[in-house]
Amino acid sequence: MIVWAQDLDEREIPPMSAEMFSALVTARLRPLDGIEIRGGKGLALQLRVKGQDATARLERAYQRYRANPELLSPVVEQLIHALLSGERAEQEGTAAYAEIAPLLYPRFMTAQQWRAKRDAGLRPVIRPLVQDLGVALVIDRGSEIEFVQLDAIPGWGVDAQQAYDTAIKNLEGTASVETIQRGQGDETLLIDHHADGYAAARALLASRMRDWQARIQGELVLAIPTRDLLLGFAREHPAFDDLRAQVQHDAQTQDNGLFSQLLTVRDGALELLAL
Repeated sequence: MIVWAQDLDEREIPPMSAEMFSALVTARLRPLDGIEIRGGKGLALQLRVKGQDATARLERAYQRYRANPELLSPVVEQLIHALLSGERAEQEGTAAYAEIAPLLYPRFMTAQQWRAKRDAGLRPVIRPLVQDLGVALVIDRGSEIEFVQLDAIPGWGVDAQQAYDTAIKNLEGTASVETIQRGQGDETLLIDHHADGYAAARALLASRMRDWQARIQGELVLAIPTRDLLLGFAREHPAFDDLRAQVQHDAQTQDNGLFSQLLTVRDGALELLAL
């Protein structure tokens, strides 16, 4: 397994890990009236705030802290205030970001692919996802795809989380790409096969995953053997072993091969399927 955070850039290693930051915020929230902590994973906390279910996404606060560790207390206090008041602060960004924002998209990338970009002199922005699979940011100009590099985001006047949120929102706009469904019941196979380069990345869309789960009996299993293919099927699919073998073969042999292992969705996050 490749440890992305260490590979990317030593400057990216913060004084406090994301896990410790989340634990600190949780500890600060726990004694407050009106807030009930229901659970959480990584930098996302499931809360009940003043009787309403809410998700506290800590990425932006963590990025601000990481950029200025001495501002830990003000960052956490601002986060808590925003949660209690229902505010969601976003940076407006620069004119350059306003121009780029509609062109931002997420694209899956393996550690090997990232290393190849690095060896070519690029430093793509990458966010670890699962095992050696990460999510890069690209600028899609139609005729060409440009990978966003680490030095670009500070000049946009936004943080990395806001850029990723924008990319996911733009990807939502491609969700009208039709899902092909073959078979019924346990034999249902869902297919997003599209040469736009984002078929696999649509596994990040909560709306699509909810739709696919509703079509599948039992646990939804996902496969992303290539960048242009996303598959969904039941854990109890009668051809499960054959499907898994084909995914491994395609991931290792296709020119745009991506990920050979199977995934599932738990608590809104992609995880490796335990076999």
